[in-house]
Amino acid sequence: MRVLIEAHHPAHIHFWKYPVLELIERGHEILMIGRDRDVMRRLLEVYDWIPAEIPTRRTGKNKFPLVEMLERQWAVAQAIRRFKPDVIASLMGSYTQSAKLLGVRNLVFTDSEFQHFNHRIAHPFADEIHTPDCFYKDLGRKQWRYQGIHELIFLSPVRFVRDASFLGRYPQLQSDHYIVLRLSAWNTFHDLDHVGIGDQVYSFVERVKNDYQIVISAEESKVPPGLEEHALTVAPEDFHQLLAHSQFVLSEGASTASEAACLGVPCVYVNSTEARGYLRLLEDRYQLIRGFSEPVTGIAAALEWLDSLNDPAVRLQFVEVATGFVEDSIDLVDYVIEQLTRESC
Repeated sequence: MRVLIEAHHPAHIHFWKYPVLELIERGHEILMIGRDRDVMRRLLEVYDWIPAEIPTRRTGKNKFPLVEMLERQWAVAQAIRRFKPDVIASLMGSYTQSAKLLGVRNLVFTDSEFQHFNHRIAHPFADEIHTPDCFYKDLGRKQWRYQGIHELIFLSPVRFVRDASFLGRYPQLQSDHYIVLRLSAWNTFHDLDHVGIGDQVYSFVERVKNDYQIVISAEESKVPPGLEEHALTVAPEDFHQLLAHSQFVLSEGASTASEAACLGVPCVYVNSTEARGYLRLLEDRYQLIRGFSEPVTGIAAALEWLDSLNDPAVRLQFVEVATGFVEDSIDLVDYVIEQLTRESC
């Protein structure tokens, strides 16, 4: 079988890397259409088993890149004509129109209820839309649900191992005694008119810097002025090791919050965008994260939670709960491969 995968964001590389590896081992032919971003190029170099092409990108703007969308739609259509896939898969489904026009079975895997615009332009052209069972939006007859969340496809203990050699690559880190602050770039269409931690980051750093090492990981290196000494750039393939070795995570990014939860690292998430079903699950059922729409209460909760983590038994409990969450979920790699390779209904 020939499988074409459209990857729109660097995080999509992590989602697809293990299904692609397994598909290749089973004798299937794969082609990924990537995106012209430095992080994505780096990940495709590291995960060199992924056969990939990256169309040239004219603009770096990301608020509403209509020109890039049209160019990419054309690039995907050309790849379909050239590669002749039996099935096309993506996480956002932004380019389902080309698949529909050319008569190729098209699957979308999505976990973001708030991407209303993307749903409106993509889902009508998809054959199937696969979502976690915690996804609270009803997408109609095309929707298939599975038990788990996207991040487990690459952070399940079956595939992810906490690597002690990571600390050797970043000797400035103090193992299990640092806090990760993950700050978003706030430059995408769905970020308009929304906020995260904002200037409250200064009060948080001031409160905890004498007790913990502060590590700021900022998208597009947008570190708040005056906090540059806390910034740390890690290789994209090491980011999840950075989370796994941390004591606590304070994040504006939903993906980072859920990744921390999968790794058994407590996380406070501060973001005023629409709630996600997977974050509700991690907060309400497993208490692995705490989410807030405004920064003052979020920072207060983070400080309160940090006080309790001085007890090793409390910290161990998070790991045990995360293990239970994994056990409650399916093996998503197997699920994705099964859906891609089965005959359409």
